[in-house]
Amino acid sequence: MRVSEQSRLTARLGYLQNVTERLDLLQRQLATEKKVHRASDDPAGTVLSLGHRRDIAFEEQMRRNLSSGVAFMNATEAALDGATDALQRVRELTIRAANGPLGPDNRGAIAAEVDQLIGQLAQLANTNFAGAYIFSGHQTRTPAYDVTGSPPTAITFVGDTGERIRQISKQDKVAVNVSGVAVFGNIFDELLTLRDNLNTGATGSVIAASISVLDTAIDRMIDVRAEIGARVNRFEAAQRLSEKSDTDLQMLRAEIEDADITETVLQLSAQDVAFQAALQAIGRTSNMTLLNFLR
Repeated sequence: MRVSEQSRLTARLGYLQNVTERLDLLQRQLATEKKVHRASDDPAGTVLSLGHRRDIAFEEQMRRNLSSGVAFMNATEAALDGATDALQRVRELTIRAANGPLGPDNRGAIAAEVDQLIGQLAQLANTNFAGAYIFSGHQTRTPAYDVTGSPPTAITFVGDTGERIRQISKQDKVAVNVSGVAVFGNIFDELLTLRDNLNTGATGSVIAASISVLDTAIDRMIDVRAEIGARVNRFEAAQRLSEKSDTDLQMLRAEIEDADITETVLQLSAQDVAFQAALQAIGRTSNMTLLNFLR
């Protein structure tokens, strides 16, 4: 079969082009440390890689949700801790007022401290974290309780019972807040009544009736704190699981996308040797004439 000079030239150019493209690809992989730059480099791998990237982005968003949720619940726990201490102090004062032979001045002093504790409790009930009132439900821009008068004559819940939901996995969504109604109930009305009874000289038995009310309020607050603590533990466990999932997904993505530097360097060296050899071979034969073939 007769092979023309043109066909030989075309074959040489084709070979050189293939070697050059391979060299260019390896150099690009070495420079970027990536072995997939276009979908055509690895169509099947690209599909898998895009799926891994989508899952990685999802896990990253979940960790942001979890982190902000834990911070919000920690702020809630701090407010509840202060509220529990305030109620415990009111209970101590109530027992003293109910059982001790106290004069009007002593009762007035106790009433004044109870009044201050009511103000402290209202302030805690209106705790704001990162621009949101934590006990207001969905009414995040509105304080949970409206305080009327100074000293207060009424403290009214003006929020709602809406739940602020965080998605913590593909399947699970959890509320990070508790409503002021669930935490404080009607304790402000009871405390205002207790203060007024102290100021008006009510009998010890009338004052003592507030002790059981305070016990109920403290127990309710302890229950809410336990629930918040359980949610925080769940969020932290989900965060650890998300971090592990992210590590696994990153490894799977890297297996598809990232170049093995050592292997790439070896391949680049081999291709460079092949390229130089091809250039030398083509250089030796490209100037041959008919006389060269007849010798």
